Amino acid sequence: MDYYELLKHLDLEEPADFIYFEAMADLVECDEHIEQEAVGALFAGADMPTVADLFGDYFDDIMDGLPEDSGEIYSLLNQIRLCLVGLARNAEDESDIRRLTDEFCRFRQWYVEDSDAELSPMDGGLPLHQCLRDAITTARMEKLGGEKYRYDFDYALDYQLDGYTMSFAELAAAEIEDDENEGRIVFDPETVDDYALDDGEDDEWTH
Repeated sequence: MDYYELLKHLDLEEPADFIYFEAMADLVECDEHIEQEAVGALFAGADMPTVADLFGDYFDDIMDGLPEDSGEIYSLLNQIRLCLVGLARNAEDESDIRRLTDEFCRFRQWYVEDSDAELSPMDGGLPLHQCLRDAITTARMEKLGGEKYRYDFDYALDYQLDGYTMSFAELAAAEIEDDENEGRIVFDPETVDDYALDDGEDDEWTH
């Protein structure tokens, strides 16, 4: 799939229209091969803060779809989420866009093709092997009353994050914490005495 075919697949007239959750989900989960240059051109023309938010929302959604007791794969997905969010938030030039594109395409290849989750039916029978994307879809269906499975994600944990990429995860985590703390009133007991009123002043405020 080349750049123009990608825009058509995502129902976009131009990269600046890449602002919706559904477009991010379609980009990640597409079954067809997408040329890396096409993804790079899409990101180059999109608004990077918006792309960062879309990454965050998409990963929140798929992590919420994981079955219970998915601690290790949940932690891995969260690390990838922070890496992609950090790379997008801090993308300032062509080399940054290329680095984001490389990491995203590596994630997509793993998520929709290379990852291997084993699903064993609760009522017996041979286990199924699905990529992580499909295993999460199965887990969602199970929560809606579908067939129940035991999920083994051990083989899907083979995803390496290098130190340089992880530095962007740390940046994203710090920025997210700052965003969450913005506007929050923090009580500092050491400042209380500076504003304490003596008995006479208290009497004035009571009149």
